[in-house]
Amino acid sequence: MKNRLILSLLGALALVYFAVPYLPEIGTGLGGWFSAIWLFFALLVIGGNFSVLLFRRYPQQTTESTSLKRPDKERKRVRQY
Repeated sequence: MKNRLILSLLGALALVYFAVPYLPEIGTGLGGWFSAIWLFFALLVIGGNFSVLLFRRYPQQTTESTSLKRPDKERKRVRQY
């Protein structure tokens, strides 16, 4: 999962890097509004991916889950029709 997050973050950063020179200047026109909203959503995506990478909780491995499993000898075969 960590690889997917890093790949998404790098993809979003590359998209911003290549798209910013082609965006119209932020002003009062429709192109300016488009640029501002596009940059806002791009920064939202980058911030979301970055925060998941920083504050992700790792699952704790407990011994209880392994002790609750039945040994292989006690397992019964289930018929599949």
